[in-house]
Amino acid sequence: MSKIFPDVQKLGTKIQVTTGSPNIEVPNEAITYDSGWHSTKYLTAPAFETKFGKEHFGGELKEITEVWELLEEGNKLVAMLYTFRSCSQALKDVQTNQNTPKDVKLDVYTKEYKIFRPEIEKLYYLMNFVEKAVDKFKHLIQSLTAAEKKKEVISQLKLDLIVKLLDLLIKLDKLKDMKSNLVNDFARYKRAVSLVKEKLPNKKALDQEVYQLQNFLCNPAHPQGLIIWSAKEKLKEVANATIVVCLLLQHCNEALDTSRYLLPDEEHMLFRVIVYLMYILDSEKEGQLNAFRDRRAGFVMGLFKQYPVIPLFGDMQIQIKYDLNRCTHWTDQLRDQIDDTSARIKSHYILDEQKRLSIRAKYSIYTSKFCSLINRIRSIKKEGTDYADKLTVDLCTETYNTVLEGLRYISAWNANIRIQTAYKCSHPLDEKTYRKKGGEGGKGHEYERVVRYAYDQNELSRLVDIIGMIKGLGSLMQESETIFIDLCWRYIHNQVQTFVHAMLARPMRKAFKSHKNALLEMMKSMRFMCLDAIKGSEKIEDYKQVKTEIQNLDYKFPTRFTPPTVDQVVLLRRMMNHMCSDRAEDNKGGMFKKRTLKKEWQDEWIKLYKESFFFQYVLNFKQSLRESMDLSFLWYREFYLNMTKQPQFPIDMSMPWILTKFVIKGVQMKENIFYPMEIYNDAAEMALSFLDQRYLFDEIEAEVNLAFDQLLIHLSKEIFKYFKTLAGSILLDNGLEAAYDKLKSGVLQVPVSRYNTLMSQQTVRLLGRVVNLQVLLAQHVLNEFRKNLSLVLRKFQSNPLSSAVETKSYLDNARLAHGLASKHLPLDPFSVIVKEFDGRVSLNQGCGRIASHIADELVGEVLPNWTFCSGTRRFVPAVVSYGEKYTREVVRHKAPRYYWYGNNFYSPNDFIQKGFRKYFGAEHIHALLDIIEAADVPFILKQVLGHIETNLGDLMQSMEKVQQVLQRAPIPFPQSYTGPAIAYQGLLSNGLIKAVMGWPALKTVFFQSLREIGNSLAFVHLLEVCLGERSDMKFSQVAFYLGALPQQDPKSLEPFSFDPQANSPFYEVLTQAYSKLGGNKVIQQEMKANMDKAEMAMKVSAAQAPSIFSATLKRVSDILQNVEVFDGADPANGVLDTHSGSDFARVFSVAQFVFCISPSERKEGKAAIGGGLEEHAILGDGFAWGGCALVYLLGYASRFEMLDLCNQILGIAEAFDTTRDLGLTPAQQQKLEKSMPKTMNLGASLQTGGMKKFMVNARNISKINEVVFSTMRSYLSVDPVKDLRFSPPKLP
Repeated sequence: MSKIFPDVQKLGTKIQVTTGSPNIEVPNEAITYDSGWHSTKYLTAPAFETKFGKEHFGGELKEITEVWELLEEGNKLVAMLYTFRSCSQALKDVQTNQNTPKDVKLDVYTKEYKIFRPEIEKLYYLMNFVEKAVDKFKHLIQSLTAAEKKKEVISQLKLDLIVKLLDLLIKLDKLKDMKSNLVNDFARYKRAVSLVKEKLPNKKALDQEVYQLQNFLCNPAHPQGLIIWSAKEKLKEVANATIVVCLLLQHCNEALDTSRYLLPDEEHMLFRVIVYLMYILDSEKEGQLNAFRDRRAGFVMGLFKQYPVIPLFGDMQIQIKYDLNRCTHWTDQLRDQIDDTSARIKSHYILDEQKRLSIRAKYSIYTSKFCSLINRIRSIKKEGTDYADKLTVDLCTETYNTVLEGLRYISAWNANIRIQTAYKCSHPLDEKTYRKKGGEGGKGHEYERVVRYAYDQNELSRLVDIIGMIKGLGSLMQESETIFIDLCWRYIHNQVQTFVHAMLARPMRKAFKSHKNALLEMMKSMRFMCLDAIKGSEKIEDYKQVKTEIQNLDYKFPTRFTPPTVDQVVLLRRMMNHMCSDRAEDNKGGMFKKRTLKKEWQDEWIKLYKESFFFQYVLNFKQSLRESMDLSFLWYREFYLNMTKQPQFPIDMSMPWILTKFVIKGVQMKENIFYPMEIYNDAAEMALSFLDQRYLFDEIEAEVNLAFDQLLIHLSKEIFKYFKTLAGSILLDNGLEAAYDKLKSGVLQVPVSRYNTLMSQQTVRLLGRVVNLQVLLAQHVLNEFRKNLSLVLRKFQSNPLSSAVETKSYLDNARLAHGLASKHLPLDPFSVIVKEFDGRVSLNQGCGRIASHIADELVGEVLPNWTFCSGTRRFVPAVVSYGEKYTREVVRHKAPRYYWYGNNFYSPNDFIQKGFRKYFGAEHIHALLDIIEAADVPFILKQVLGHIETNLGDLMQSMEKVQQVLQRAPIPFPQSYTGPAIAYQGLLSNGLIKAVMGWPALKTVFFQSLREIGNSLAFVHLLEVCLGERSDMKFSQVAFYLGALPQQDPKSLEPFSFDPQANSPFYEVLTQAYSKLGGNKVIQQEMKANMDKAEMAMKVSAAQAPSIFSATLKRVSDILQNVEVFDGADPANGVLDTHSGSDFARVFSVAQFVFCISPSERKEGKAAIGGGLEEHAILGDGFAWGGCALVYLLGYASRFEMLDLCNQILGIAEAFDTTRDLGLTPAQQQKLEKSMPKTMNLGASLQTGGMKKFMVNARNISKINEVVFSTMRSYLSVDPVKDLRFSPPKLP
């Protein structure tokens, strides 16, 4: 073994078994051991001398052992009664009538008898046990009457066991009365027995059993409190039983006054027993003993006034003023003195803020002291294996007192929660308050009144805080048990050895001198029983020495970490009590009588005697700590289930879940979130170890599964909301945030993160299962991000492309929030989630849903129905559209506001996004390029080109019809000498132009086709500009690494170029460093690979990409080369037609002239398409972009600029000194004014005619034409069509 231990210690130092995350739960026990200190058999007691004269302590222990066994048996029955579920409630009544065959009836009732028989056997066993326990109670009282009458010393342990036995009878009595289903099951069983007993062999025994149970369960004389009444009746047979009852009252009162208890239920047990001792003491007849006026019980009313409600078991409690109604002398006057609704009593029971602060202060001071102590002990033990000598007596004493103090604190705080729960249960909410808090009545509303709606937010906060302190301190002590427990054992060993060595010596000498042999033998037995001396240094007969020699003796004993056994401590305390009690014969004293124990000796003995009472709790530390921390009563609700006839209550009525949900939704105490869940562990432990009911464990497990799922859902939402809010705060402009904060102070505040501890938990234990909370939270938070992205993309698909900037802001917020959360949780990459929702998860996927939606929106709505403005480079929705109305699937999604920008950050961000929703421009294209991948751009361009081809086909069909009109006759070229007004009027009155204007499909087909082609080309050009800006940004980022420097001489500027084969300066520096390192290690090779990748990426970024706008124009040009209709007929003169012609330049010139004409001139009413609006307001600049682009690509740009009708009129207007608004010379204006009637105004007449509007429109369209032609020339060179054409000679 000596060789194995060092190896084991080495393993312990090298193996890391903890995750390093903060501990937020009570540690579970991997190994449970039996300390032996809860043994009640006293098997080693016969090995010691325990009989001294008439005192026989060994025989007393045998009687005590019988009581312990009785208590153990009774506790099982308490568990059986509390968890008893009605079988009759689950089984339907047997429906029979006169026509039912007798054998069928017999078969049915036989089966019913077999079902109920096991339950009735339990009740019969309970009845027999109660009779046995009552007899034992009577016997114990009877055994003390003589001793109490003579004022002899009575065993404190025996009195404690009598109190425990009476408390057991109280619990059984209350549980029997509470369980109304006992009577229901017995009634069904009785009916079944009456019908099938003829076939049963034990007919008489069954009749006798039924009769006895009938009297036990439904005693007509005592329907309530039968068991305690039976005990009271039994004591009437005992002479002088009253003095023992009063002794028990004094014993309980003394235990309360001196705090001679530790566990929470022990304190409440004393109160319960006092109540029923008063019932037993009170006479049933008037004029006899009035317990409430007896001076021996004068203290009870003070206790009753202070503690009117006492916890009983589980969710049951005792209300004193009602339980004492059976007392004959319990009058209304006495009852009215107990006011359990007063503010003073309520403050005593309810955990208010003052109590919480007091508990918090004690908790802080104690944990600091305890941790300091543990660190000192740990540092001593780390010094080596010989640390035992360094653990001083003072340190052991401090350790024992500190551990006992911690147990007292935990028990006291637990007791505070118990009495608050009992008070809430005994004072349910009234109907008005219940309805006001949201109660709806229905099944189980009685339980809602005492649990769900009985606690306000402050009370829940304090309750969670105190539970956290109980569990936190208990967890700290449980984890440190192996560090301090041996010091506690050594302290107890030192105390016992100090007593049997030194403290017994002088009393033994005095008994020896006084020839009190019985006392001397008793003290010898105490020394022999507990002595642990060093071999060779025993001082067995030191009492025979003189006083001075005894005082100078140096008693030495081994410093062992071995405590005494339970038998040793029990017998030692019994003998000490027999000798040091004031009732002891040798301590009564007198004028001529000397005391065996001097006063100072007696005080030392009594001090050790009182202290040794608590040895049992420290020696049985695990059990004591478990019972002190037990909060299972907060879950159990068997009393209310029986009262409401419900199989179980919803989870919203469960106190552990109420507390957990409060912590989730609250701002603080996130670290305490699993301490309320520990209540489930306590309840499960209670169900398996004490109640011994598997179905209760199954119910707890089912609720834990549901509660834990709900916990994960709520917690993940809170974590998701926190990171979304944090991301919203980071992304929001600081200036806007400051201005908004001035407007609404305190709204844009990010809560303090209290989730880091929770997100780091990898091992959370619930009902014995180990759960990786971090992984589960990651799954749920990831689902929240998936929902978020799904909502963002669906919203994007339900709105026009003008929502692209807003969608990008949503995605930026989600991306940043995901990145922040990924630092704490193992989440999937954000890009993977986006690809999943975009449908780009397979290798053969062409494009994503986002790109497809963008293309559909462009082709379906933006290009056909929106107007383009060249000045602002924006598309805006047209007021009136000639194209088909685009319909998209609009899906309304209800989502909380924090899904978009976080909590409270929606309003400022929405204020920013409002401006982007009204148009589609460069900002939106940049946003789309951020949303989609680079591989999706070609797909969108392909769809746009397809749209252009479709509209070219429509344009060709309409072109042929316009050509047919224009070929009928020439359009006279405007003469410059006539002036612009006359020229305009001449063109306007031309028949061919009127024919073109009157063509129904001119706007809906010809204009619309040109508008869609122009919008498409404008979009591609805008896309080209945006891509160029992004390329410039990338180049500015890699220029430094490529060694690109700005030109110093502006006159010698040349286009930047670099050699793709050459390496960048930065790469050269890294290569030199790499070569010096050697390049042998794997990490150096990986560094080299990363260098090569970065260099290649920078070169690709710096390379000039081809122009997509040029490619688009080339594609359209190729299409036009194969279309002859745009060229029109050959000129009549073989050179150039100035007045006639059917080529596209002439057609577009006529169309543009019509485009510039005012709607009033065309005599269109509101019912016409456009509603009287200008064509430019309907079609925008896309009309000019489409026409000019086709003119340029066909090679007619120069011809169009020279022969365009609008340009001719504008040129005439520029050649004269004209009134620019009217297009007239002063002479023409004067001549027209003279020829008009006096009542008519010339300006008004011409304005009505549309001249002013035409001039404005013509100038605007001319500027747009110049912009389009210059743009086309900068991207693509086209050979102009030759003016002279040669045709083959015609045949004769």
